Amino acid sequence: MGVQLHMRARNLEGLPPFVLPKGISLHNYEPTDTKGWEDLIEDAFGERYSFEKVIVNGGDYKPEYVLNLKKDGKIVATTTACEKETFPGEGWFRMVAVSSDARGLGLGRVIGLAALHSLAARGYKTTVLSTDDARLPAIKLYLNLGFKPLFIDESHEERWKKVMEQLGVENYEFENEVK
Repeated sequence: MGVQLHMRARNLEGLPPFVLPKGISLHNYEPTDTKGWEDLIEDAFGERYSFEKVIVNGGDYKPEYVLNLKKDGKIVATTTACEKETFPGEGWFRMVAVSSDARGLGLGRVIGLAALHSLAARGYKTTVLSTDDARLPAIKLYLNLGFKPLFIDESHEERWKKVMEQLGVENYEFENEVK
């Protein structure tokens, strides 16, 4: 398949507010969240990832940049709002996940907006993310949050065309950075 698909949001000014649904709270990562985060990521991605390996030892992915939505003390959505060395000066939106028992409640949008607000508050004007071709609901969310396809690999134009066809999107803007 090659290089993951990428997207960029060019303007983090004037973001719409996010409203936490009743019974849901927003938290920065706390040391007691590690197992809950790992469980959620496994539920969402079908593979177990170590918090220590991905976040603590993952470059610029500091634990304090992890945002979690909780319901009754359980993490039901998460993302990381950080910076990645390959996109210096831009925010990096990563590891977006919603638990299978909380899907359909709009929590992906809530956690996504919370991350974008976090990045904007830290001075970022743009943000980038990577995703997989098959993550159609996530891509639809990202489009709705203002992200546009970013071509950084020769395979991306054709792959994005196929993804947009699957989503029923006829016209879309993109950014081209094929190197």
